[in-house]
Amino acid sequence: MLGRKVGFALLRQCGWLAATPVEFQDAVLRNVNFYEFEKGKWIYRPGDAGDGLWGVVEGGLHVIFTHGVNGPRAGVFASTGFWVGEGSMLAREPRTVGLRATRTTQMVHLPGRAFLSIAAQLPDAWRWVGLLTFFHMVGALGLREDLCLRDPEARVLASLNRMLSPHWGGPAIAEGIDNTPVTIDISQSELAELCNVSRSLLANLLAGLKKDGLIEPGYGTITVLQPARLEERLSAFT
Repeated sequence: MLGRKVGFALLRQCGWLAATPVEFQDAVLRNVNFYEFEKGKWIYRPGDAGDGLWGVVEGGLHVIFTHGVNGPRAGVFASTGFWVGEGSMLAREPRTVGLRATRTTQMVHLPGRAFLSIAAQLPDAWRWVGLLTFFHMVGALGLREDLCLRDPEARVLASLNRMLSPHWGGPAIAEGIDNTPVTIDISQSELAELCNVSRSLLANLLAGLKKDGLIEPGYGTITVLQPARLEERLSAFT
């Protein structure tokens, strides 16, 4: 696992924090607490009291959705550079999603009081929290559009591709690694449920993607071997 210094350098390079000014980055990283969670550990559950922001340094999470007819359910996989928690902090309401580690995971936590102290010195801090909310809104709207695609293969490709995007911790966090293999911690049953396809149909679709050299299914994981080619495959449906 990464040390604090290397981990903080990563957070400055990817995801939400990288999109904020250096002065704000410095203030956040001076005030965070550093944690390590084992696979299967809940960082917090839906309905828990909210306290500040959490960011992924290294590892992986399932974001557990609670809204909808069949909630809660395992949703999108997130990794390095993913931050969450601003909704509860702003609304002073319980958590509406849950976070559960899918592998050994290092995270940072910025308590709500620490954020308020930062905001007292840097009023634009509220703007940067708003930016995080904007990123999540765009992601949620994009996920909704993905799941409205008529073709089931397109829905699967779009869902996998979304989990490789910068704000979910995908390979776009750095330049020059567009076709570096990336492992997503999601089972075939979870992916089938997310994409609203049967498990048998998903198995056939994944077999085709494997044959074409795009993915390698594993036990509870899917490794995207060539992310750029996966995106190209998706673009053929649009």
